[in-house]
Amino acid sequence: MPAALYMAWQLTTSVLPPSRIDQLETGRPRAELARLLPARSFPHPPDHARSAPRPPGTVCGFYRSGRDVLDQVDLYRLCWDGDTLVAKDTLPADRP
Repeated sequence: MPAALYMAWQLTTSVLPPSRIDQLETGRPRAELARLLPARSFPHPPDHARSAPRPPGTVCGFYRSGRDVLDQVDLYRLCWDGDTLVAKDTLPADRP
């Protein structure tokens, strides 16, 4: 049971609401966008999300688009070059 609770906590604390993704503008520093981001990124994105091509030299984090723990939701991928947001993508939940 503790593992299930921990997983539910991870799923719900890494949510970036759709209303906020639109406010995240590329080219802006992380410090300016921090108030819009959840405290943590989603640590367990599926293989198709982790292997999606990303801009060279970037570090990407994944965020869930909703809190539903019983169903898959779209993922948002934010890619950073240093502290600057350089790309944001939506990775659909229904992609194999």
